[in-house]
Amino acid sequence: MTSCLWPQFCIYHIYFLVCIISIFNWRISLKLVGKLVSIKMDSKKTRREIIKFIALFFLFAISLGCEHERIPCLPPSHYEPAPGAPYLAEGVQITTNQGYLLAGTLTIPLNESPPYPAVILITGSHASNRDHVGNNDYPINQYRPFRQIADVLSRRGIVVLRMDDRGYGCSEGGDIYEATIPERADDIKAGLAYLKDRKEIDRDRLGLLGLSEGANIGPMIAAKDPSIRALVIMAGSAANGREILNWQVRYATALMEGVTDEERDRVLKKRMMDVEKWIAEGITKRWRKSFAEYNPLPTARNVRCSVLIIHGDRDANVPVKHAHILAEAMLT
Repeated sequence: MTSCLWPQFCIYHIYFLVCIISIFNWRISLKLVGKLVSIKMDSKKTRREIIKFIALFFLFAISLGCEHERIPCLPPSHYEPAPGAPYLAEGVQITTNQGYLLAGTLTIPLNESPPYPAVILITGSHASNRDHVGNNDYPINQYRPFRQIADVLSRRGIVVLRMDDRGYGCSEGGDIYEATIPERADDIKAGLAYLKDRKEIDRDRLGLLGLSEGANIGPMIAAKDPSIRALVIMAGSAANGREILNWQVRYATALMEGVTDEERDRVLKKRMMDVEKWIAEGITKRWRKSFAEYNPLPTARNVRCSVLIIHGDRDANVPVKHAHILAEAMLT
């Protein structure tokens, strides 16, 4: 379930009422939460377009008016493999150099003989548990990408370690948004040290798989640790966070429909100003500053292990050209 903040819930549901009124081709201007909202809908729009318009705004109101329920510390049974899977799932606790514990799951093949190659999965920038799930809302909590990746790899004889982010799920360590990207890399290094101490792990066949920000953390480690033999980069970026945010704004604004070029330019200018405001406000927030400033390219040029880069050509967060830029950097 989600818990709603009633004042926000009421305010944003006014948007829903505005949408209904606008069906009759009225123009509505309201000053809500300090912003002027102006909505106009042409009465000639098709019934389908009208329904779609209302539905989108209704969902928008719900999402802004309610808080997502964060993932709690789930029991080990939640991370058990499917019945009949050819691997075991072992709950583990990993002590970092700072002394806090990271909770995780280690999947160990049954159909191969040790020592096994091993991979650590690295989550993106949003606080997530070991399955790369960030909140307990349905249906998003049913999609557990890291569980699926661990399942595929361990069925093929590879040990997989996936961990709850620091301060999330069952892990200790405080607020992850107060950790810089290099500090997040330190958590993964603790996981690597743990694997190297396991007798059934082949220390000479270790790999990293990172998604989004995790795809920036993986090269950080691989560039300095010769024990990393393979690296998988999923939706990684080749620029700092400021450039990524600016691209996201331009991309989203270009997709706007039913607006004039002048209106689009005005929206783009406002959104770009919001990005700079967000960055400026975060100058004292350690992760935000790190995200805005960190450039992955110099590190990428120092990676010498085998690399697989995976990137969707319709990625709305990081353009696919970044995959080619990273590949070129790693080949130099």
